Amino acid sequence: MSKRSKRLKLVLDLAEKKKQQADQFLAASRQRVEQDQKTMTQLEEYVADYQQNYLGAHTEGCTGAQLHTQQAFLQKIQDAKSAQAKAMEQNRRELDVVEQHWKAAYARVKGLQKLTDKAVESELQEEEKALQKQLDERSQAIKTPFI
Repeated sequence: MSKRSKRLKLVLDLAEKKKQQADQFLAASRQRVEQDQKTMTQLEEYVADYQQNYLGAHTEGCTGAQLHTQQAFLQKIQDAKSAQAKAMEQNRRELDVVEQHWKAAYARVKGLQKLTDKAVESELQEEEKALQKQLDERSQAIKTPFI
């Protein structure tokens, strides 16, 4: 490898490290989005169960204080759902940004790989030409006894 391919290899190695870092960020971001969805599903199930219990308690009869407490608790759950929805939206936007960054890092690595491969191939061709030239010069320098 000559200077150019070595320099390109160094740049390629750095780009690959950045891509690996982007891989990690992408995986973490996707995991946050998945966890957000699981949390939202759990909250929705909890709300449905609590509402069912709330309606059951209301039909059986309960005091105004009990109804007020249940309504306040239900409101807290709804507030938690709202906060979770905001967090989900933020994490989805973040995931979009991270995916774009990952795509750019991936494209850069692929481009640098192609460029490095071309540089190595070009250098090998130059070495072959130089070797062939030396062989040609040596064969012309050798005087055959037949001439």
